[in-house]
Amino acid sequence: MTTTNWLEVLADETKAQGMRLVAQKLGVSKATVSQVINGKYKANTKVIQQRVEGVFMASTVDCPILDVIPINVCLEHQAKKFAATNHVRVALYRACRNGCPHSKICESK
Repeated sequence: MTTTNWLEVLADETKAQGMRLVAQKLGVSKATVSQVINGKYKANTKVIQQRVEGVFMASTVDCPILDVIPINVCLEHQAKKFAATNHVRVALYRACRNGCPHSKICESK
């Protein structure tokens, strides 16, 4: 069984689709994609890795509110500010901040 490296996937997708489109799909800048591929990204690459795995490698998590979702969608929900626009969004906001095992919010504090 072959394990695919997320950095290889990122580089391959960038070659196939172009840096602008890959960056757009990941929700980051072209500069970030370039720095990560070239090993010059100064910050922790864990979030970038998870976005690549979610968008291009079909990596999922078991969300306590939405069931199975791509990991990049999980990260997007964690980044959203509170808005009581509907009950699902409120539940997601609370779950992401109150013990969800996939939450990165407490790790960054």
